[in-house]
Amino acid sequence: MFNKVIIGILIFLLLFSGALGTYAFRLTEEIGALRQELTTFSGETLARINTLDDELKGVTTELEQSVINVGKLYQEVSPGIVRISDGEKIIGTGFVFDSEGHILTPQHVVEGQVRMDVILSDGRTSPVTVVGSCQYSDIAVLALEQRLSVPALTLADSSAVRVGEPVIVIGDPFELPGTVTSGIVSQTGRFVEVGYDLKTRWVANLIQFDAAVNFGNSGSPLLNSKGEVIGIVEARVDPGLGEGIYYAISSNKVSRVALSLIERGSFDYPWLGIGIADLTTEMVRARGLETANGAVVKTVIAASPAEAAGIKVNDIIVAINGTSVREVADLTCYLGEHSSPGNEVTLALIRDGAKIELTLKVGKQ
Repeated sequence: MFNKVIIGILIFLLLFSGALGTYAFRLTEEIGALRQELTTFSGETLARINTLDDELKGVTTELEQSVINVGKLYQEVSPGIVRISDGEKIIGTGFVFDSEGHILTPQHVVEGQVRMDVILSDGRTSPVTVVGSCQYSDIAVLALEQRLSVPALTLADSSAVRVGEPVIVIGDPFELPGTVTSGIVSQTGRFVEVGYDLKTRWVANLIQFDAAVNFGNSGSPLLNSKGEVIGIVEARVDPGLGEGIYYAISSNKVSRVALSLIERGSFDYPWLGIGIADLTTEMVRARGLETANGAVVKTVIAASPAEAAGIKVNDIIVAINGTSVREVADLTCYLGEHSSPGNEVTLALIRDGAKIELTLKVGKQ
C-alpha cells in the first residue's frame, strides 16, 4: 500500500513538473512575443514622435511666416529707411542697400530733380547724387555725399515669395513719415503699364500686393515676415479705378539692376525685338489651340534679334529656356531677371499648328 502511494506521488510530481515545464516554455514564448511587440511598438512610437515633431516644426515655421510682428519689425528696419526731399518737400522714400550707404528708390522719383537730400529716421540729413538709373526697370541708385553710419536692409529671394503671404510697407505717404501699412501678396510676376506725371511706361517683374500705399510711398520697401525686402514699392492703380491693387519691383530684379548701376553706372536691359500680346479666346478657337497659354507675336522689328532668328508674326511663344510662357508677363519677367544682352535663349513656338524651337541672341533695349 505504501509503495502504491509513493508511486502515485511520483507520477503526480512527474506530471506536475511536465505541466510546469510546458507552462514555463509557453510563458517564455509569450514574454518573448510581448518583448518583440513592445520593441516594435517603441520603435513605431519613437518614429511617430519624430514625425510629429517634424510636422510641429513645419507648422510652427508656417505660422511664423503667416504672422508679422509689425511693431518689432518696424523698430528693426526703420533706421535703414529714408525720406527723399527736393529741398522743400518729400518726393519719395528710399532705403539703404549696402554698407557703402547706397540708397535705392524708383527712377521716376528722381527723374528731373536738380538737387535732392535724404532725411534719416533719426533726423540726420545728407545731400545725395544719382549713381545711375534704369528707365525700363524704373530703378535708381543714390549715393550719400556725407559719410553717415546707416544700417542696410536685407534683400530676400523674391522667387520664393508666395501668394497670400503677409507683407508690410514703411514709407512716407503725403509727407507722413514712418507710416506702416500691412496686407498680403496678391500675385507675382506682373507686367504692368504704370503712369507718372502724365507719362506711362511698362514695367516687368512686379509683385502685386494690397497693403495701402499713396503718393510719397514710391521707394518704400515691401517687407516679409522676417523684415527682409522682397520689393520696392512702384505704383498703384488709379484711385478713380479701384483700390487695393499696388505694385512693387521684385527684389531679385532690384538687386540685379542696382549692382550693375553701382559697378558700371548703367544696366543693359534685355531685348528681343518683338511686340507680343496675350492670346484671346477667339484666337484659341480660330487656331484650334488646346489652351489660352502663350504669347502671340504681333510685330517683328527689322534687324532685331527676333528677325535674325526667324521669328514670324502670328508665332505663339509657349516657353523660354524650358520655362512655360502662359502670358506676356511670363516672358518679360523671365528676361528681366534671368537674361542679359549677348545671352542665347531658346524659344518654344507654335507655328501653323506645329511646335518648333528657335535660338536667338538677346539684344539690348
